[in-house]
Amino acid sequence: MSSAPGLFDELKRRNVFRVGAAYLVVAWLLVEISDTIFPRLGLPEWTVTFVIALLLIGLPLALFLAWAFELTPEGVKRTEEVEQDASVTPQTGRAIDKLILVGMVVVVAVIVADRFLFKESGQGARDLPVETAGVAEREDTTPVSAGAAGEAGAQSPSLDDASGGQPVGALSVAAEQPEASGIAVLPFVNMSPDPENAYFADGISEELLNILAGIEGLKVASRTSAFSFKGKDTPITEIARLLDVQHVLEGSVRKQGQRVRITAQLIDAGSDAHLWSETYERELVDIFRVQEEIALAITAALEDILGTPEVSVDTPTRDLDAYQDFLRGRSRFYQRFELDQAIEDLQAAVDRDPQFAEAWAFLAAATGVVAGGGYPTELDAADLNERSDEAQARALALDPDIPILLAGMGMSLVAQGNVVEGLAKLEEAARQVDPDTSPRLWLGLSLSEVGRVDLALPWFQSAHAQDPLVPINHGYLGYAHAVFGREEEAAQLVQRGLELNPNSPYWTQLLAFEAVHQGDTARFAELWRMLDDGEIDRAVLAALADPGQQAAAFAALPPDASPRFLNGARVVLSLVFRDTNRLFDAVAAADRSGQNYMRFAAWLPSLGWLREDPRFYEFMADSGAVAYWEAEGYPGGCRPVDDPEGRRLDCSEYAP
Repeated sequence: MSSAPGLFDELKRRNVFRVGAAYLVVAWLLVEISDTIFPRLGLPEWTVTFVIALLLIGLPLALFLAWAFELTPEGVKRTEEVEQDASVTPQTGRAIDKLILVGMVVVVAVIVADRFLFKESGQGARDLPVETAGVAEREDTTPVSAGAAGEAGAQSPSLDDASGGQPVGALSVAAEQPEASGIAVLPFVNMSPDPENAYFADGISEELLNILAGIEGLKVASRTSAFSFKGKDTPITEIARLLDVQHVLEGSVRKQGQRVRITAQLIDAGSDAHLWSETYERELVDIFRVQEEIALAITAALEDILGTPEVSVDTPTRDLDAYQDFLRGRSRFYQRFELDQAIEDLQAAVDRDPQFAEAWAFLAAATGVVAGGGYPTELDAADLNERSDEAQARALALDPDIPILLAGMGMSLVAQGNVVEGLAKLEEAARQVDPDTSPRLWLGLSLSEVGRVDLALPWFQSAHAQDPLVPINHGYLGYAHAVFGREEEAAQLVQRGLELNPNSPYWTQLLAFEAVHQGDTARFAELWRMLDDGEIDRAVLAALADPGQQAAAFAALPPDASPRFLNGARVVLSLVFRDTNRLFDAVAAADRSGQNYMRFAAWLPSLGWLREDPRFYEFMADSGAVAYWEAEGYPGGCRPVDDPEGRRLDCSEYAP
């Protein structure tokens, strides 16, 4: 009498093992298909996880059914009802073996297609969700119109316009590279449950942008332009067209505890093909290695354009908490949002790691910007200035070559009257590899202030070319064209700047000054109405028609407005009405942003009455401009002359 079969033998006889293996193969195939197809259908990331959960739940059910039932020629029967000598489990087992083999072949084919073929052709690559949350970055320079009744105050070029950046990981690139097409790094989507991690996702995008900017020959769209698409469902092809790039890098970041999952993909905007896509799941401590791997993968995908550059990313800090504080603070600083919190974040970063040079540099910039006014704060301005000076000194001692640091120092020196040294610092910053166009823009602004618009123009053009969606870059390039008498080009650029940010009227006002002093009151009225249609602006237009109403235009300024606004508005009205006595009184009372209306207006072709006034020469001497002119040359066609009223510029042959 034979003994009863053991459990293992019975499981084998009933094909339970085979069914389990077949189930796993089919489940694997379904997971691969869903992971590839679901994102293409626009389904959320959790749907793939849901499929995996269902398949895991189904496994014990499949094993139970294999144990309890048998497939016979007569149909499905309970196993206990089938005599062993009538069982067809051996034949069923062989059929299942074939199914397993075929399933494994299909799985391998799907994996190969997804990992290689689809990535080369752009089909089947994982698309990324569009982030729907986040703070839109505002335009940093928002000078108030003389006709605006708000309290914002005129923010013409100053350190308040800072929006600079320097790679946290120092990049070394060594290759002989052919000309490369451009790339834009879009803000990575925050897939973490905690919305606070949006700052971390933005920070990773910024780091990659800075790393790629170090590759010679690769044009990288600036952060400001690329991040303007945050939260918008703009097609990749349209983004590439607007930014004038061929490739777009997009991705997502999921951070939970000390683990991070980063998905990135490189898209050829011309064909909408995905050249490369990868997901990295690592411990947070490996974050710098992941950044390097992504950069290497991108250069590999663009090898035909770039050659084979060597890319390496140094670790800026070994304190990961300090690094996360830094990313949050820098992101808030870039956005000009929650600046007090940005200062707190950056201070926490340097408190954790006093050797963190970039954190010190951005702490110096953030404290300097807030101390300069124009942003809500609970912090004391004098204390902020002290902290800014201290942070600047610490950053200089650790790394004197950070562009945002050099540019901030240059702007400060120019504001203090040390124009020669300040411009040298700004040029040093502007010539460094940096995807942020602020140093170039600031250099152009500072050169324009002292009348060297001829030297400023190439820097404005460079900033505009790399950052075409930033209103300030359109506006100041338009201003430069106006100085050279190219009115049509100036009008187009200024109009575009106003379209991008209707709250930035500064450059439109400059063109309006030129129109009114050319005698083209119709053109002036057209430009002025683009700014506002309020009571003050109506009073200005009425005063131009009847000079006896000029006093009424000044009286229309809101008495409860801030001194900063009132002084700036008085400068603007004085420039419109050519009231030099009121102008220089207003300039004496105004801060630097209000004074800059006069500095920039003076070099417009029809404002010779201003630049040749002895009081203007005295003002420029006090500002350090005359010392610069003596060292580097006067504005084109201008020379100093002595008159009974005092020393002044003779610009009778003015040719900027």
